[in-house]
Amino acid sequence: MYGAKEEIGKMIEKEWSQLCKHLDYQFKCPEFLRQALTHKSFIPSETEKYYGNNERIEFLGDAVLDLVISEMLMEKFPELDEGKLSKFRASLVSETGLSQQARKLGLGKCLLIGRGEEVTGGRQKTSLLADTFEALMAAIYLDSREEHGISTITRVIHALFESHLPDDAECYITRDYKSELQEHVQKIFGMPSTYELMEESGPDHDKEFTMAVFVKEKECGRGVGASKKMASQLAAENALLRIKNEPSLLQIEK
Repeated sequence: MYGAKEEIGKMIEKEWSQLCKHLDYQFKCPEFLRQALTHKSFIPSETEKYYGNNERIEFLGDAVLDLVISEMLMEKFPELDEGKLSKFRASLVSETGLSQQARKLGLGKCLLIGRGEEVTGGRQKTSLLADTFEALMAAIYLDSREEHGISTITRVIHALFESHLPDDAECYITRDYKSELQEHVQKIFGMPSTYELMEESGPDHDKEFTMAVFVKEKECGRGVGASKKMASQLAAENALLRIKNEPSLLQIEK
């Protein structure tokens, strides 16, 4: 089905087949799938142009997710204003949120990565999984757009995300993740988590802030928002999700 079996191996090909079944989508051009699941570390520089990796289509996947999820939230929650919709979307498409989706799909087992990434646990890295998920969404869009426009990728994204949408959106959005994280960290270490502004960008009327939360000097989550307060809440939410998915995250010497 995918060609180049001598490189991919039967095990990877089996994982790719299972992934397509899980997504309920079969690629007409399997090269898109291969590109989405190929980390830059897998391909030698002299052949990179021929095979391609997922760095460029990851960029497109980010935009596709923003569009489809924005429309989905507007349709499902007509009572929410722009600010609350933005916060809701930011939570769903955060690095931690997307890596959670990637883990449910088993993307770690599907990746083509270099030996260096393999030995350092690349298949389970939150950032790598989130990037791969974005690339996979772009691959489905590119493979289906000529015949179906955006309808196919919309169906796939809805199927993946709708089960994560709460019935009470107001309660979900106003949940105090900073307090929850603080309580959790206080129980373990007897000290507070700390927040740091990592980046500030955009004009004065449209600022964007990136905040990171640290536990004993170890970064546990990041968030991006229109205010430091919103970004901090998203950073705390991402940290809580990471702690849930990666129990070893807080295994720090006391």
